Amino acid sequence: MPVVPHSMFRAMLRIDFDADDALLSFYLDAAAAFVERHTRRKLSQVTRTLVVHTDWPESITLPFPPFVSVTAVTYKDTAGATQTLSSSYYKIDETGPLARLQFYDDPPDQHADAPRIAIAYVCGYAAGAIPHDLQLAVMRIAGTYYMNPEAVGMLTLQQVPFGARAVIDNYATPTLSADGLDA
Repeated sequence: MPVVPHSMFRAMLRIDFDADDALLSFYLDAAAAFVERHTRRKLSQVTRTLVVHTDWPESITLPFPPFVSVTAVTYKDTAGATQTLSSSYYKIDETGPLARLQFYDDPPDQHADAPRIAIAYVCGYAAGAIPHDLQLAVMRIAGTYYMNPEAVGMLTLQQVPFGARAVIDNYATPTLSADGLDA
């Protein structure tokens, strides 16, 4: 499902013809991708997998809020077979801006050359649950792309409409180190 209903975007721009529908969809997709990159949030639900290659951590921060659920936590046993870690080994802490998996006890015996842990989780807004101000920011950016395509650098913040920038700055989440552990 799109981040913003196409009909709502057309109504905002007061467009009553179909000739530019493909272009409008392209701009909506580009604007949604821009907002996702800037806020580090997923505007629609996806399943992501975070793989950790370092020693077994005490905790792991899950990027890309909003957090929905953990689907599986796996590791390779000493024989190299994939094993699912029991949920009794970890808890999910959602008190901060990003969800964290906190591990209990000592880790199970693992294969020496395999990644230490893989976490499959669902993140992003459910269909129809994207905050209206984020939807409006997407439409404002897409509308700017449509109305002034030559004046906008799609990969920079310099020409993003102020109202949209104020909204997406408010939703920006902290950054993480490359391995998903807090820096």
